[in-house]
Amino acid sequence: MKLFDDIIISKIDLDRTSQNGKEICDLYQPLVEKRLKQAMNTPFNSASFVMFSENKKGGNSSEVKLLDRLSWIDDQTGSYIRNVLKIQKKDKTIGEFLKWKCFYGLSDREISNKIQKDERTVRRYKARAYYYLAVYSNQVEFISVSYTHLRAHETVL
Repeated sequence: MKLFDDIIISKIDLDRTSQNGKEICDLYQPLVEKRLKQAMNTPFNSASFVMFSENKKGGNSSEVKLLDRLSWIDDQTGSYIRNVLKIQKKDKTIGEFLKWKCFYGLSDREISNKIQKDERTVRRYKARAYYYLAVYSNQVEFISVSYTHLRAHETVL
């Protein structure tokens, strides 16, 4: 998934941006989990029951529909859920990692079992997943160029 051109990427601090994504995940995970539990404990009326009935054939389980419905809520948590779902549509493996990590707080080992990938593969995707989450959440860190560094460079010239 290509988010920026090479010129912009060269100006992004990838490590700090990934760290921002991890912090976003850590911040919102308990909020999403709480919202999911509340929604699952809410009694369904007949229309809701039809909407959230399980349909594994099309890949639309009740959980997926519930997450989609929670993403419609117009607040920061809803926006966060939308971002993860958008990433999941663009890159399935990274999106699945983010879903299990940032919605349910699972460990790398538990995620590797859920998505049926090796634990090393999950760890390899982690930094990129957090990077995408930071980008979609407008938390990109750019490399800062200090004024003193520029002045020293001018003096040499």
